[in-house]
Amino acid sequence: MNYSLYLIDDRLVIDLGAGEKSQHKAFSGVPELVETHTFYQEPIGQVEISDEQLAKIELDFHNGGLCDYCDELSKKVRPSPFMGDVGSSMCKDCWDMTKKEYAASHDEHIGDFEDYPHWKGNTDETKQ
Repeated sequence: MNYSLYLIDDRLVIDLGAGEKSQHKAFSGVPELVETHTFYQEPIGQVEISDEQLAKIELDFHNGGLCDYCDELSKKVRPSPFMGDVGSSMCKDCWDMTKKEYAASHDEHIGDFEDYPHWKGNTDETKQ
């Protein structure tokens, strides 16, 4: 299937169509929601995406998002390990840095970033 390709803020962005409210799902190497009005310009080209590639992008879109600690988009984020940060998401880089600092200062350990069982595609059925 073909999707429109745009140049937005010096980034190549694939428009994946309607998302939430007035936003479109977009992919620029990481999943993101982009305001619909951003796509007012003419696309610079078309990109063909296979069903298999689209399925992988959808997994990234479902599992990814904005890290509330570094304000960067990431293919995978998980909830903060701290009860005081309920509702905050953390990327792997921030998780690993926090894990080291927390262990050094509190002599307590948070789990590995990869152990999060709630990511779509991270279940026993998909691993078989």
